[in-house]
Amino acid sequence: MLRKGENAALDGGRVRVAVSAAGAPIDVSAVLLGDDRRVRSDDDLVFFNHPAQDGVRLEGAEIVIDPDAVPDDVSTIALVASVDGPGTFDGVTLRAGVHGGPRFEAPAMAEGETVAVVVEVYRRAGAWKLRAVGQGWASGLAGLATDLGVDVTGEPPVEADLPERISLRKETVRVSLEKKGIGGLRARVAVALDASGSMRRLFKEGVVAEIVERMAAIALQVDDDGALDAWIFATEFARLPPLRVAEIGAWTRDNVRLHEAVAADGSRVSLGGRNNEPQVIEDILAYYETRPGEPVLVLFFSDGGVAKSAQIARLLREASDRPVFWQFIGLGHGRYGILEKLDTLDGRLVDNAGFFAVDDIANITDTELYQRILSEFPTWLNAAKTHGIPLGSN
Repeated sequence: MLRKGENAALDGGRVRVAVSAAGAPIDVSAVLLGDDRRVRSDDDLVFFNHPAQDGVRLEGAEIVIDPDAVPDDVSTIALVASVDGPGTFDGVTLRAGVHGGPRFEAPAMAEGETVAVVVEVYRRAGAWKLRAVGQGWASGLAGLATDLGVDVTGEPPVEADLPERISLRKETVRVSLEKKGIGGLRARVAVALDASGSMRRLFKEGVVAEIVERMAAIALQVDDDGALDAWIFATEFARLPPLRVAEIGAWTRDNVRLHEAVAADGSRVSLGGRNNEPQVIEDILAYYETRPGEPVLVLFFSDGGVAKSAQIARLLREASDRPVFWQFIGLGHGRYGILEKLDTLDGRLVDNAGFFAVDDIANITDTELYQRILSEFPTWLNAAKTHGIPLGSN
């Protein structure tokens, strides 16, 4: 058992490092560093959405290192643990090797840390060694990654033709609505964006910015004020200022960052870490409860890791008599929990939610995307009318 600051030699061959936490969910990642203790590129962060890089691979809650495949310009591999919120870092233990290898229990952390470098595997005089570190970050995985040179801002350029693109997409939405027999629909549209740590790449590559743009076209078509209500969530959440076409570029650049969001009240909310869907669902419901009127279409994006299935199911049951329809969209191959079972969720006045997942949303045409997003909404509208749920002028 190593103490903080101690090191141990590692046997030759592959190194398998397992990290566990006492009764708490945990995510594991790794960062490849050069002699200057900085990443060579953003690809040197190995995590859920980028599970392998240059001899380092993520397998569940384990990191497997093949020293022979690690390039010479990588001198250190930092093993990182992420936990579900401040105060849950007690009992994080690491074991290197399968039989009798070095072990290390990270010290308890009481300063709001949600991420820690537990150990470092490093090269010294041609041999690989392990050092017990136990250094925490209160700013989450994005904060740690930024300190190590990873670009997490995700600031896509603001393009001059954005209004024209949205106008064209608005026309595609209109056609989709008419095909479904709801061409004159009036509704409010909200988007809820997963900003947990595993979404980093989609933010950085501009995929999230494009999602916002495509959803804004729906609001422009069906909402009287043409605004897209917006929430962003991870371990924490924020309701953001409503979006209009002219504001989308600046909003994407200034507010949609993986490490921080600016809420509608001007406060700043730390993002990254794990996704906590129930709290943002509750806030969306509370927001529209005080603003009766047209029905609400909530477009809820997540890349998986849904663990609070019981709480989500309870909220959807309780909200089934509200004029709110929840369209959940999965952005990959993640664990979606209750979202994959919405068609059989009992105890609801009406079926008030749908779900579909896509492998690569950036490669889906607008026509296909809008058809899938709007596929269950008309059925819900009819059921809501039948059961007397207030839908404004619809």
